[in-house]
Amino acid sequence: QRIGNVTGVSETQSEYLQLLKYEPGQYYKVHHDFIPSHLSFPFGPRLYTLFLYLADVEEGGETCFPRLNITVQPKAGRALLWPSVTNTSRTTADYRLMHEARPVVRGVKYAANAWLHLYDFRTPHMRGCAP
Repeated sequence: QRIGNVTGVSETQSEYLQLLKYEPGQYYKVHHDFIPSHLSFPFGPRLYTLFLYLADVEEGGETCFPRLNITVQPKAGRALLWPSVTNTSRTTADYRLMHEARPVVRGVKYAANAWLHLYDFRTPHMRGCAP
């Protein structure tokens, strides 16, 4: 519900939280959260990603948006919100938001993703109509 209060997107449009744990040396390469095949599902594309940092990281583990030249240090309680689609089309990916999780050097990175869709995600998911 708090995510909905922040984003204005209904809780039913959210995928279930994905909890993440990155240990030293672990990372996630540059990618985009828009998945083209979602256009053919009843819940539609991911509109937003809300990324929650659950702990400080001693060194490394930054979230980097290389096309925007933005890097965010992990810090407990910090949250990032970014769109997956353009301002002019809710079905067109905004590839400026390609991003990566840089390698953790020291410590452990704990975080969570909430992906918010154009339409109700939870009902189709419950009925087996979601990947």
